Amino acid sequence: MEETRAAKKVFGRIGIGYTGFLSASIVLQIALKVMIHVFDQAGIFNLPRGWYLFAASLANYAAGGLVLFLIIKNMPVTHKPVSRSAGKKLLICSFFICISALIAGNLLGRLLMTVISALEGKPMINPVEEVLKGLNTGTIFAIMVVMAPVCEEFLFRRLLIDRIRRYGDKAAILVSAVIFGLCHGNFYQFFYAFGIGLVFGYIYTRTGRLRYTILFHMIINFLGSVAAIFIQNNLAFVVIYALLLYGSMLAGIVLFFITKGDWIFWQGDEAVWGRGAGKVLFLNVGMILFFVLSAISFVVAEFS
Repeated sequence: MEETRAAKKVFGRIGIGYTGFLSASIVLQIALKVMIHVFDQAGIFNLPRGWYLFAASLANYAAGGLVLFLIIKNMPVTHKPVSRSAGKKLLICSFFICISALIAGNLLGRLLMTVISALEGKPMINPVEEVLKGLNTGTIFAIMVVMAPVCEEFLFRRLLIDRIRRYGDKAAILVSAVIFGLCHGNFYQFFYAFGIGLVFGYIYTRTGRLRYTILFHMIINFLGSVAAIFIQNNLAFVVIYALLLYGSMLAGIVLFFITKGDWIFWQGDEAVWGRGAGKVLFLNVGMILFFVLSAISFVVAEFS
């Protein structure tokens, strides 16, 4: 009983940390928008949209990450994954399973938003597509393919998993994926971010090397941004792109069932996985605060 209470406190502190991360990001976004509006009205300067988004994204990661780090920095890192090379089998299988999670999550998110849009009586608006609209390829590449994967893998894999892995790989991977998905702030991205977050978390616990998850993250973001924009006006390229993605998804589904018996999860010195694990991981003050703030950001993203 005492161990359960102690574990709930740890996961509660994690929840408070990511509540702080989201809060700092939201406050900063509001402050930047107000500042840019004031400067624009005063005619002081007119910052190009691409530069604004790059600076705002970097500031969000820096400010949110700093608040998060200050909250969780004293949490012990006692069982960080052992650094080891990933075998070809792990990387190949993980990549195709990752594509499966990406496409399935994307379809689920779009289906949900179709239903919500029908109930609201207004057309669907994908916030990611809105952000990317009008940006040049270099800016999209810098933000989506370089900055986001590096910052997010550090924030949602290394900082997080290293501090909770002592409770077992399954618990660490699940919490990491849930937080990663919710921090995207909208229904379009939540499901696929959660799915690929599970795969990234597994790769990190097996290898202890962030370079693999960063690389996978870069590839995923490249396919969904730069590559998708490049081929959108060429029907032949669109067909090839779709065939490759859906073919990879089918391969990932097959590999998932073939290899699932080979997956390795460390149980942890203070294992919480099993009956009642959900209460320990998520039913604590910190995580509840995080869920509430995430829900508010989802609603704001939908109605803004």
